[in-house]
Amino acid sequence: MPANDTSAELKAEAETVLRKLHLPATLSRHGQARVVGSVALDLLVRRDIDVHLLISSNDVMGVCDQVYRQLLRQADIHEVRISDHRDRGGVKIGIDAYPGGAGVWAIDIWITDRPETTGFALVERLNRELKGEHRQAILAIKRHYHAEGKLRDGLSAQIYEAVANHGVRTVDDFERFLARAAGKAGLI
Repeated sequence: MPANDTSAELKAEAETVLRKLHLPATLSRHGQARVVGSVALDLLVRRDIDVHLLISSNDVMGVCDQVYRQLLRQADIHEVRISDHRDRGGVKIGIDAYPGGAGVWAIDIWITDRPETTGFALVERLNRELKGEHRQAILAIKRHYHAEGKLRDGLSAQIYEAVANHGVRTVDDFERFLARAAGKAGLI
């Protein structure tokens, strides 16, 4: 990400991408769709959009089939990736390279019939609780890990938790937090 992109600029571009794809309207036909993660929290350091879709039926694969077909009808979407995570409660549809106005976006859509596997509650809680100092710390830590190519596999959620609930404010604090968590889990 170019150094001059702020979270607010990236959020505005993300909202443009969502509108251009008609993503909220398309997904809402199947259930409750919400933008979650860094876009919903205005804590972006890279071009990445996460949308969670909570369906009322247990036909996750059927809805997945409909959604990916609808996505492929979009002019700028030429490839989607489907990852089966039903053992964790859902299926993920990934668009790895969507051309935005100032760069390429990754878009992940999580389809589930289990409310507890969505990011809805986390986003609501963090939007209530995070203050300016939290947001600055989160962005600094996320920028560090993004620059190292390590901001993936749920690391952002761990950063949010560490800053919001464990007093973490720096990269060093976060690395100590991860080490303590790994020690408690018996991983080291």
